[in-house]
Amino acid sequence: MAPHDLLRAFDALPGHLAVLRAVPGFPVVAMSRTLQAMSTAPAQVLGRPLFELFPEAPQAPGSAAILQAAFEHVIRTRRPERHEQRFDLADPASGRFEERYWSMVNTPILDDAGAVEYILHQAEDAATERRHGSMAILDAMTEGVFTLDRQWRFGYVNPEAHRILRAEPGSLAGAVIWKRFPGSGNSAFSEHYRQTMHGRVATRFTAFYPGLEGWYEVTVYPAPEGISVYFRDVTARVLAEQDRERLAAESKHQRRIYETALDNTPDFVYVFGTDHRAIYANQALLRVWGVDDVRGKTWLDLGYEPWHADMHDRELAEVIATRAPIRGEIPFTGTNGRRIYDYIFAPVFDAAGDIVAVAGTTRDITERQAAERIIREHAQRLAEADRAKDDFLATLSHELRNPLAPIRYGLEILRASTEPGGQQARIHSMMERQVDHLVRLVDDLMEVSRITRGKVSLQVEPVTLADVVDSAVEASRPAIEAGQHGLTLDLPATPVVVHGDRVRLAQILGNLLNNAARYSAPGGHVVLRARVADGAVILSVEDSGVGMEAEEIPRLFEMFSRGERTRASHQGGLGIGLALARRLAVLHGGSLDAVSDGPGKGSTFTLRLPLHGTDAAPSSWSDDIDTTRLLLRVLVADDEADVGGSLAEALRLSGAEVHLVDNGSDALREFDRIEPDVAILDIGMPHVTGYDVARTLRERGVRTPLIALTGWGQAEDRERAFAAGFDHHLVKPVAMPMLVDLLASIEHATRATGVAQAAPEPAATLVHDTPG
Repeated sequence: MAPHDLLRAFDALPGHLAVLRAVPGFPVVAMSRTLQAMSTAPAQVLGRPLFELFPEAPQAPGSAAILQAAFEHVIRTRRPERHEQRFDLADPASGRFEERYWSMVNTPILDDAGAVEYILHQAEDAATERRHGSMAILDAMTEGVFTLDRQWRFGYVNPEAHRILRAEPGSLAGAVIWKRFPGSGNSAFSEHYRQTMHGRVATRFTAFYPGLEGWYEVTVYPAPEGISVYFRDVTARVLAEQDRERLAAESKHQRRIYETALDNTPDFVYVFGTDHRAIYANQALLRVWGVDDVRGKTWLDLGYEPWHADMHDRELAEVIATRAPIRGEIPFTGTNGRRIYDYIFAPVFDAAGDIVAVAGTTRDITERQAAERIIREHAQRLAEADRAKDDFLATLSHELRNPLAPIRYGLEILRASTEPGGQQARIHSMMERQVDHLVRLVDDLMEVSRITRGKVSLQVEPVTLADVVDSAVEASRPAIEAGQHGLTLDLPATPVVVHGDRVRLAQILGNLLNNAARYSAPGGHVVLRARVADGAVILSVEDSGVGMEAEEIPRLFEMFSRGERTRASHQGGLGIGLALARRLAVLHGGSLDAVSDGPGKGSTFTLRLPLHGTDAAPSSWSDDIDTTRLLLRVLVADDEADVGGSLAEALRLSGAEVHLVDNGSDALREFDRIEPDVAILDIGMPHVTGYDVARTLRERGVRTPLIALTGWGQAEDRERAFAAGFDHHLVKPVAMPMLVDLLASIEHATRATGVAQAAPEPAATLVHDTPG
């Protein structure tokens, strides 16, 4: 039912009723006419928050909070709530608040999942409720009775008054009499009503009201709220009889409408009396039960097994005793086989508030449960596949690092014996570029695992934009030179300082430059621009490459996606770089976007980073340590002969005295014999691992710097290495210049302190995640 249709349906209901959505503000879904008339906007209640329509009176602070707490209690407990409280109402004419006291009932309406979706709010004047016994007598009187408050609004109207005045039950409450019955304002009715209202004396009169074509005998009494009116129609007995017949016909018509609606719903609807015997069931349920009439039948009569019938009888008794709905789920075998049903039993109250029946609705949720089970199983399989994927990527990157390490170290050794400028030097450079490319691919695979598992953290510090650009250009230069591309840098003339992770920022720009080089034809041109605007640093990388369609752009930043541009380029790639770049940009509080005028027209990638100021001094990329020659005694332990041997030889070329072992036990023995200045230990050695060696040495009190060299590069791997006693954690294949720089810094610190085994504090150690 549409909201406006529901509002019209509530218009005719007697009493002060409203259906509210169970969300903050409690917006109105439907409201009875009597309650609308008391609001600040009677013609515009639909969708408005309740307390906007009924503001709190300044002289009664906290009344809105009490009512709101009652609503929240209903949402939390999913049970009806009853209470009395003061809640003053504003007079629409004067704006003054009138002191009022109410008895309120708030009933939850649940959705299919069992959560409270709506709240049925019922309010009754407390004075009226206390006079309920008297009103019951008035309801039975053959005279018409109604009350008017001091604003001439109808309050209580007994059934006979509705009949005599030819008004629908409940339609008069809250209405102003002069507006509801035009012409009465300048009549004898007005004169006597005002006399009693202001003089506080009873009056009695007989007058004709042309609006209803009848004479009325009227007695008016002063009342606390205003006046009470007793009247009798002395001319229209026949009309009164006809009116009763009309009301009966309308009631029968309404019953047919309701039954038609209930019979055409797929849900089962039924009513049981307080004696636990059926009163009504809709057609859908009659078919399942296999009967034509349910009246007077018990659960056993309807074919339920004894345990099942006993359970529902207990539930009916509980609803009657607690006056609260209950909900359950049960399998049932009927004429359509064994099905799973969700059901609700709710009490039915009469006008006096007594339970006269229990209504129930049942829904077949067999297919829904099966679908939910399939979804859960599918989600579990996806989660398991995702975990397996992460494990696979981590294992793959580890396994790829081991063969790459001796290749890189071997190239470092060959460099020492290669004449510059010759064919061998060119081949050597080509092999170094390709190894570096493989290392970057392995690093990207590791980054995927880190980011998807939320393990990436930033080492934020002030850093100059020029340093970040220099690092990115240096890392991307092999790709740019291989494509014979021109590179233009357009940077601000004055230094710009950003706060971020220098390695990650350089990684973002390096990915963008590599991407531009990869997707540009040989001899292309790449432009890197930077400017400061609107409190941000804006960097753009523009290429003259293959370009792309607009619909391809969103997919570029998805993991493992390279768009359609691969058709126009001989370059490969894993489709990881741009996804990593955007996620790293977001981690910095920035953004990364792309634009292109179309295929063949190049692309522009724009990185925006927040500018946090330039007052902090950036740290330097370099230091004063002379790293050309090493004078250290180094112990290397690695069970892979190619890895250990090539690393040892490369370190010897840098001047170090290297002692090589291939297992953890020999590493401990050799350590005691040679007393090295530093030890480089593989983690995954059999029997006695690198962790075991580090822990043993630290337990002995040895403070010699220990470097973990491993193919495992996750955050937890670094933490485990530091916990075992390592000072540094490097990932294979480590770049020799970086390793030599690290060893030189250790040597420099040793000389500076004059203590041979002194080591830098672990807290000052840079974790090298992306070698090369």
